[in-house]
Amino acid sequence: MPHESDPSYASWQPALDKILQTLQDGAILVAHSVGATILIKRLVERNMFGKLAGIFLIAAPFVGAGGWPADEIEFSADLGARLPQGVPIHFYHGLADEIVPPSHVDLYARVIPQASVHRLTGRDHQLNNDLSDIAVAILRLVTSPRELPGSA
Repeated sequence: MPHESDPSYASWQPALDKILQTLQDGAILVAHSVGATILIKRLVERNMFGKLAGIFLIAAPFVGAGGWPADEIEFSADLGARLPQGVPIHFYHGLADEIVPPSHVDLYARVIPQASVHRLTGRDHQLNNDLSDIAVAILRLVTSPRELPGSA
């Protein structure tokens, strides 16, 4: 992403749109930290990216009441209703995360009640460089037949 050391929604949104527009139906999105927060914001603003099979968000900072302030991003109480419906959403957060407090995943759980929240004991912001939990969940998702949202 452009200006990776200084992420902002304004600078990442065009690059993100370019990538998202190339996705085929059944795509699975995985994002980490502020990238996850920016992805959520973009999905809320413009659900133009086809039929997703799943969304996996790792150590995502919550922006808004109880979370971090940001001029460009703030989530409303109806966030869950504004995300793609019928798409499995998974949050993974290490309980030893010293960068994004684990309380942020609880804030997401309140506004996205359909999401599955995975609190990982002893794991840090990078999940101790162990993404096996997420890999197993993605493998389960792609090997279990199910209809994509909006399919006939």
